[in-house]
Amino acid sequence: MGSNLQLLERALGALAALQARVAPMAVTRALHAAMDEIDQHKEALGSGPYCEIANRMKAVAQSMEAHIAAANRAFAMDLMLDVPASAAASNVFGYTEDAGFMDALVQRKSRELQTYDPHIAALMGHSWKIEMTAVLLPYHNNNPCMLHDVRHGALALLELRSGFLPQIVSLLTQKGITPQMLCPIDMGVVPVPGDEGHGPGAKEFLSYEPRLLRWLLGVGELEPWPQVLDDGSQSFSVSELIVKANRFGGDDPSINEPCDCPSCAGVRIPTLDRSDLPLSPPECDLSASGDGVL
Repeated sequence: MGSNLQLLERALGALAALQARVAPMAVTRALHAAMDEIDQHKEALGSGPYCEIANRMKAVAQSMEAHIAAANRAFAMDLMLDVPASAAASNVFGYTEDAGFMDALVQRKSRELQTYDPHIAALMGHSWKIEMTAVLLPYHNNNPCMLHDVRHGALALLELRSGFLPQIVSLLTQKGITPQMLCPIDMGVVPVPGDEGHGPGAKEFLSYEPRLLRWLLGVGELEPWPQVLDDGSQSFSVSELIVKANRFGGDDPSINEPCDCPSCAGVRIPTLDRSDLPLSPPECDLSASGDGVL
């Protein structure tokens, strides 16, 4: 019995040392081998010591897995904060489908940019949003099979309520993706060959950003907001989209901006199109200070 207790003490001490030493690492084969070894000696250990060691081993494994998951998540966020294109990596892209992760990512980027000069922050924020849009709306070689991913990526960005509309519309235009290609079902057309039209559609997009209606209907930013027409000149699908957009806020730029209420405390990502400051810094009035520099 004494030898069993000593074995138990040594095993528990080794487990504590193992947990402190390899917590940042993956659950190793050595840990699994140790579990197998203990199973082979469970009769010699007795049910009490065996159960205690087994439970401790299980706790170590679980804590390691939780630590690894948290470390991977933090690493992915740090990568995407600095290099949005890293989200295309297979071991990072999965986080873009996690709404909580994406919300935290945008909040951290917003607050990070508040520490910079406003003009520098606008440049950095503008570039970051363009890169993030490019990686979440993948469309290469005019491959219609990728339209499904583009739809999901567009919805993910709009769900962030962080003003990604200009970047989304710009990328869609650059890639030659038309409203009929992106939203064939809601636009009342047949999907292009190779695309089944599955995924989020215009109505889902409009529920987060009603101003996307302008792009969907080909209405310019300076043109009047679309209205429902009862003279028979307007298709039912178009009328539906206008009604949907109006229901969710219409032509209001604040609809897809961060909520700044005390509970949300949202901060927008500054960009060149909306930096809230002139794009060029005001010239110094050297005559007023008398401190001219030659």
